[in-house]
Amino acid sequence: MGVSYTASVAGMRTFQALHLVRTTDVWIGIGKPTPWNEADSAPEVTGSSSLTEPIGYKKAEKVRFVVPDAEGDIVQFEQRWRPVSEEEGRQSLARWVYVAAWIAGDELPAVSYRQSAIVTGLTLAPETPPGKLAVLAAEVGDHGLPLVVNHRSPIHRAADQREFLEFIVEF
Repeated sequence: MGVSYTASVAGMRTFQALHLVRTTDVWIGIGKPTPWNEADSAPEVTGSSSLTEPIGYKKAEKVRFVVPDAEGDIVQFEQRWRPVSEEEGRQSLARWVYVAAWIAGDELPAVSYRQSAIVTGLTLAPETPPGKLAVLAAEVGDHGLPLVVNHRSPIHRAADQREFLEFIVEF
């Protein structure tokens, strides 16, 4: 009797990354204004984690392939990354996507938050004007699917500050 092996290969990861790059409804959400526990220590993220107690979402401003590069302009967790074109991402079988957005102080409430997430498939509530780039949780009909969730110590937002949220998603 013969032997057969099947596995997903690098092309599968690149396909998934390419799908995210081409998706037009990628949002960065913030949530969890209440403490995690008495010590307010962030729990580990599990595969079933989602954005709890959502505060609001900002439409991603940058969604593009990146590759590791010691001279890259983007730095995440002591790793440097370089943005590449869709064509180069496909040719190099890239499996990383950079997602980023600025949140102005007045776009979302000035509260503390302990979670951030990349979400796709989010739909606005029927009464929310189309084309909004920052929405409150109450303006959302379906909170979509979280792709990446981050649990952390509190970030304190102020009405007069801008903050930059960025992620590297690895497939």
